[in-house]
Amino acid sequence: MLSSTTRRTTTHLLRGSSSTLASKPSDILPSSLNASSNHHQLDQRRTLLGLVHAIDKRVYRWARGVLPPISKTENIALGCGTIGFDRDIFSGNPSLQHLIDTYQPSLTTEEQSYITNQVTTLCTLLNDHDVVTNKDFSKEAWDYMRDEKFFGMKIPKEWGGLGFSTEAVSQVLAKLATQCFDANATVAVPNSLGPGELLVRYGTDEQKEYFLPRLANGTLIPCFGLTGPHSGSDATSLIGSDCVVSKHPVTGELGVVASFKKRYITLAPVAGVVGLGLNLSDPEGLLGGS
Repeated sequence: MLSSTTRRTTTHLLRGSSSTLASKPSDILPSSLNASSNHHQLDQRRTLLGLVHAIDKRVYRWARGVLPPISKTENIALGCGTIGFDRDIFSGNPSLQHLIDTYQPSLTTEEQSYITNQVTTLCTLLNDHDVVTNKDFSKEAWDYMRDEKFFGMKIPKEWGGLGFSTEAVSQVLAKLATQCFDANATVAVPNSLGPGELLVRYGTDEQKEYFLPRLANGTLIPCFGLTGPHSGSDATSLIGSDCVVSKHPVTGELGVVASFKKRYITLAPVAGVVGLGLNLSDPEGLLGGS
């Protein structure tokens, strides 16, 4: 049996050693010690959160140093147009109802008829296995794409094109992709990367009269020469693709002297006109302005 002195000493140890007997019921501890323990735990949580925050900052600084900076092309793209549904996606809380209420893409009767008839007919002329094996379309498929102006969907009707909307072109490409991806790419390039829209917006009258009707009916198949041996698809980071503004020594006509190497250019083997991505310089200030 324990003496009264021993019992008093044991009780004192139990009450004064909260850290070593944490598993005991808290009612054996004075309220002041409970408050002290809770405060200690709160300090531990704060310390842990501070440590995590410090680690996050270091990881962020490391990642920022490893990742490439935003290019000039990306900055231009970010500053163009308006903010659409992609903003909602990156906010982490996209609303499908907002998308439905805000955007209502639709097709004209002509566009819907084209998808229902011409695009369906083209799909019947395409056999994906044969295209991959032969590395080409059949003559019948090529002729049908030219006759039905698949290469001139974005060219205005006044120049012989179809004058379709971007929504219509998107649906045409989506349907073609279900049958033959090579057909999808072949039709996509003239209606997106091809120089047709650039000529419509910025071409001279002479350029429009010559190129646009031929691009619309498929006499000229366009391609876009951007990628080179040492640079990819960033139009502002081209390496080895340069042109310099110069003046003809006899006629005084302004022109450019270009030097370039390109590779991996979609439709290049069948193209009749090439849009080139080049670094333009005017060291003598022949173009005027800044």
